[in-house]
Amino acid sequence: MGAERMRRIDRVSSHGSSMTVFWTDGGNSTWPSIWLRDQCPCAQCRHPSGQRLFEIGDLPAKPEIAQATLSDGTVRIDWRDNHRSEFAVAWLSDNDLSDEARAARAKQPVLWGKEIVAKLPEGDWPTIACDPAAELRWLEAYHAHGFGLLRNVPVQPGQVAEVGDHLGFVRTTNYGKLFDVISVPDPNNLANTALGLGVHSDNPYRDPTPGVQLLHCLESEAPGGDTLLVDGFAAAEQLRAEHPKHFDLLVQVPASFRFSDRDADLRARSPLISIDEDGRVTAVHFNNRSFAGIDAAADVIEPWYAAYRAFAAILKRPEREAIFRLGPGDLVVLQNERALHGRTAFDPNQGRRRLQGCYVDKDGMESRMRVLRRQLNAKQEAAA
Repeated sequence: MGAERMRRIDRVSSHGSSMTVFWTDGGNSTWPSIWLRDQCPCAQCRHPSGQRLFEIGDLPAKPEIAQATLSDGTVRIDWRDNHRSEFAVAWLSDNDLSDEARAARAKQPVLWGKEIVAKLPEGDWPTIACDPAAELRWLEAYHAHGFGLLRNVPVQPGQVAEVGDHLGFVRTTNYGKLFDVISVPDPNNLANTALGLGVHSDNPYRDPTPGVQLLHCLESEAPGGDTLLVDGFAAAEQLRAEHPKHFDLLVQVPASFRFSDRDADLRARSPLISIDEDGRVTAVHFNNRSFAGIDAAADVIEPWYAAYRAFAAILKRPEREAIFRLGPGDLVVLQNERALHGRTAFDPNQGRRRLQGCYVDKDGMESRMRVLRRQLNAKQEAAA
């Protein structure tokens, strides 16, 4: 149970249009009445599934609190239209709207560079597959760093999709449910050559972009072909610190991406760097091979390309690049909009190199982590 759930209320104050809780730790939290009324958990307002039984237009435009009282770990609100809502103290603490509480709830990525190679976020797949606590620890490390490595995955074709469906839900694309990354004659994608590939996010020409990519090593005899990873969030923050105007331009002006072959013509637009309402970096879309230009006013073109080049240069700095070799049975799981990946060139004449990959939706893995955490917390509380 988190420390935030241990907070206690000293007193409650209401002013018709809002309610303020004064905590025993000295802080206070305020909620507007419309927010509280919309969140009412009573049986009139919520189905047992948790979904609302009312439409937003059914609520008073400006609901007024007649009285708010504290009793036995619950805050009771009596509304002027004779409705009653009850909120657990722990729930109010978890949903504190103060700037400090909102910042604490936000995801706090662990930014990294080449030093991550000394301590990769990794786990043993046979253990993770049958131990929910081990899986949760691995998922938490994966989410913090934007990638994770699984060791000892059976070296069998198709295993990557089984891992993907365990962690989330595999997405079928024009490449199929899974795909081979192997040097072939007349490829439709540079991934299926022996060339080195600069770091990139996969499929930015798709809407939505795949959230997660899995790559499973089946064969690794050829010299070269080392995996190259760069933390796109760390690189974006470095661009913001060194060239704030470049950063703003890449956030504001979307790039176009395209993939086309005999059977597909995929196009999408997105900024190279995306941020949330508080300015935190939430996604990086960078793929030189699939970049199709920008559709912008002529006077924006040169400044945008200057920003693009500056960002590309940061991504290639040696201190940003984590380089390691995947062996048979290793499987790397990448947040596709954060952990940019590439590889060094390899020589297919001196041995085989074969990876199999698939895509998984990002929200499926986030859900998996939350469900495991909820189940483990419930077990701990039952045993206490």
